[in-house]
Amino acid sequence: MSVLSTISCALLSAVTAFTLVSAAGCGTDAKGVDDCRDIEQARCAAAKNCGTVKDVAECQDYYRDQCLHGLAVSPPSSSVIQACVGTINAAGVCALEGTDTAPTDCTKGSPSAATTASTVCEIVTNPEQTSECAFLTPVTDAGVGGTGGAGGSGGTGGTGGSAGASGAAGSSGSSDGGSSD
Repeated sequence: MSVLSTISCALLSAVTAFTLVSAAGCGTDAKGVDDCRDIEQARCAAAKNCGTVKDVAECQDYYRDQCLHGLAVSPPSSSVIQACVGTINAAGVCALEGTDTAPTDCTKGSPSAATTASTVCEIVTNPEQTSECAFLTPVTDAGVGGTGGAGGSGGTGGTGGSAGASGAAGSSGSSDGGSSD
């Protein structure tokens, strides 16, 4: 191959690789970017009361960029987002009473009527454990199970071996195993 052909092939390969990587990695199809930011800003503020975040502004700046990917689920209505944010905010306020406070023990109102979280800080960390924020858990399609396969058939019996041919007489000259004297 000539030098010009080699360089042309290399440039074509580089352009093709760049095009494929750029097309796959830089889409603008993110959904729920602002919803994600609203939720994460509330979580950062509430997490300060749980003692897991020291600098709220830094946390919010971090998630501002992370939310450019959008939500992992289809965004629900704005009223559902606001109910989720309200639950997170209420959990943060209740955390001022103690980080191990149960959601039902809050004196300023319960952050969630239905939750599997045992503490309000657990709600801040995992808001999807509440009924208001349950939409954050992606629903996976369980699919349809396969049908059972048929059993295998038994093997066939082997054929009997053929009788061996009688061998030539040994060097002793006797075929009956006796010795020749």
